[in-house]
Amino acid sequence: MKQNPQMAKIQENMQPGTLSAEGFLGEDRRSLSDILLADSQIVQKNGQTHQSIADQMRRLTEAGKPELGRPLRLGQFEVTVEDHRGRLPCPFRDRYGAEKRITTAKHLATGQTLTWTDLHIHMIEAHGFYEGLGSKFRLDPERLIEFFFSG
Repeated sequence: MKQNPQMAKIQENMQPGTLSAEGFLGEDRRSLSDILLADSQIVQKNGQTHQSIADQMRRLTEAGKPELGRPLRLGQFEVTVEDHRGRLPCPFRDRYGAEKRITTAKHLATGQTLTWTDLHIHMIEAHGFYEGLGSKFRLDPERLIEFFFSG
C-alpha cells in the first residue's frame, strides 16, 4: 500500500533512538500503513475491534493501579501494575503522553502472561498499532484476543 508523507514521517519517529531506544518497528520492513492494515485484518477476522482489546487492557491496568507492585486477582487474571516516573510520547504525533506504567497480567486458567504499557493501550485504541514484527515490545493481536476473549 502506498504510504502518504504524514505516515512516512510517523514511521521515521518509530525508528530506534528517536522516541525510544528500541523503537517501535523491530525488524519489520513493511510500511507503517501495511503494518496497520495487516493487524486490523487480524482483529476483524477474529470478531474484535481495537477498542475492545484496549478496553480489556485498560480494565486490568486500572484495577491493578491501587495495588501498585502487588499482585491482584481479578476474575481469571492476576494483575500487577508497576509505575515508573515520567511519560512516553506517542510516535503518531498526536500530542499524547502516556504514563510510564507497566501492567503484567497472568491468565490463571492457561498460565499465559502478557505485559503492556499505558502507551500500548493508547496506540491500540487510537491507532490500531501493536508495534512491528520483531519488536521487543510487540503485542500480537491474535494473542491478545486469545488471552482476553477465549474461554
